[in-house]
Amino acid sequence: MVRKLSAHDIQNLGFDWPKYALIEQYCVIEDGKVDLTRTIEKMQSSRAYYKKQLNEAYAFKKQTGADYSDFTDRFDDNARMDRELGQALSYLEGIMKAAP
Repeated sequence: MVRKLSAHDIQNLGFDWPKYALIEQYCVIEDGKVDLTRTIEKMQSSRAYYKKQLNEAYAFKKQTGADYSDFTDRFDDNARMDRELGQALSYLEGIMKAAP
């Protein structure tokens, strides 16, 4: 499986690069090429953090009956980041599958 591609190689596969702003933030560049594997790993790690935060908030709500707004104003940000990371990860995985 190809792990490193230039932006030009990615575009030649028919993908916009970078399609999502988050990809630029997490992108690992090595020798002028995008290291897709390491970029995906960074994004998965970050997404796991946001999922953990959401699960903890849900557990607290379930345990106390509190409204999410009672204990965190970051709940919406965590949910948004989880969703956006999921979209970007799916996109990168599609690039990896399409690579020769």
